[in-house]
Amino acid sequence: MAAYFPPMVCLSVKRLFSVRLNERMFMSSLKSLPFSDLDSRGWILIPSFLDGGEIETLEKDFAAAPLEVNSNYSVRRISPAGLSGLEPRFEEVLGEVREHSSVRVDLLNDGVYFATFAEKATLANPRGGAQQFPWHQDHENYWLWHDTKNYLNFYIPVVKPVLEKSNLTVVPFDRFAARAPQLHAKLLGRGATRVVSSGKKWVIKDDDRGGKVGTLDFDLAEIEETPLLHPGDLLLMRGDLIHRTQDSSTRRIAASIRYINSQTPVPRWSLSRGGLAKSLMMLNARYLFEPAFECFEKAGAETLPAGQIDHYLRELRDLRLAGKAAANSSKLGFLARLAREKLRRSRGISPSTSATL
Repeated sequence: MAAYFPPMVCLSVKRLFSVRLNERMFMSSLKSLPFSDLDSRGWILIPSFLDGGEIETLEKDFAAAPLEVNSNYSVRRISPAGLSGLEPRFEEVLGEVREHSSVRVDLLNDGVYFATFAEKATLANPRGGAQQFPWHQDHENYWLWHDTKNYLNFYIPVVKPVLEKSNLTVVPFDRFAARAPQLHAKLLGRGATRVVSSGKKWVIKDDDRGGKVGTLDFDLAEIEETPLLHPGDLLLMRGDLIHRTQDSSTRRIAASIRYINSQTPVPRWSLSRGGLAKSLMMLNARYLFEPAFECFEKAGAETLPAGQIDHYLRELRDLRLAGKAAANSSKLGFLARLAREKLRRSRGISPSTSATL
């Protein structure tokens, strides 16, 4: 007699078989991709990284997520529930990254949603409305982790009305190196820069140390590339890749999940150095930087591994969510802290005098 299985059991078996088949197909397609491009070009496109159900989960998560207190730009934080089911997928990608590139990351640091519309007034958008970022290398992440080579951004569109619109435009390493080899070498592993036009030239501003990194005699638009992204596609980028928003003409929402190297040494002096632009952006994101200073202070250290700072920030975030810690420090309190750190650094704790660097 043939065995009888209830319809629901048959449906569950079919779904399980379908999931496993899709996983095998995903792994097979993953292994065919050129992950060495992370070294030579700074980015790689992984089509159909998420399925429809996963995209829908993130879309609902965005709708329920509160705005971050960051005043530099308008973002919402991805919830732990939104991230939990995706980590195995990320790890599969990281296995290929480790095997085929020199990039080394091992710790999921953060996840936020970026949209092409600002939901509040910010430094980037004082009047709100459309949110569009010009050419830059990421700022806050470089100041916190001091290493953008061993730092990956998993950028995934969640809501994307038009394929050809509101993508990210990037400057591939190889094309930049061919046109400006010395500046390319200077920017590898760096961050906190932006490119602004100045007459017929373009100046690369250094928002970490102040001043400029150098000047280009050509428009980056001549060597840019714009990967066309569907919802669920993954644009995997190194932290030192120059990029910008293609346009803000559609209401695009994207998840941005960041991985760091937990063993990267982060020097205390690097947080406090710099000029007005850095101080202003740190003030606007003091909910991140004040705890970072506290972490060094409590550890009594001049250098800490990135993973230790991340753990401290994570614990504080949980306390804030539970209402057991203030969501932010006062502006005056943070400016006083920053002034003390700058004074402390000027009195001798610097890269040339610290024995731990």
